[in-house]
Amino acid sequence: MEPTEEQFNALGNYRDIITQNASKIAGALGISTETLTGWTEGNGEPTSEQADKILEFLRQENKAG
Repeated sequence: MEPTEEQFNALGNYRDIITQNASKIAGALGISTETLTGWTEGNGEPTSEQADKILEFLRQENKAG
């Protein structure tokens, strides 16, 4: 399932943070860093479930930081 428009917009807002933390986020999702980086560059997109996991990871990092 494709990400919702809300998820897609949220991921776009966090693009720089996702890129800076690509290895940690990719590891948490169980995907390659290249796949995650590709998504931020417009090469494919995550599923709705993967988008949720990325956003949850970012929320947790924000609380920890």
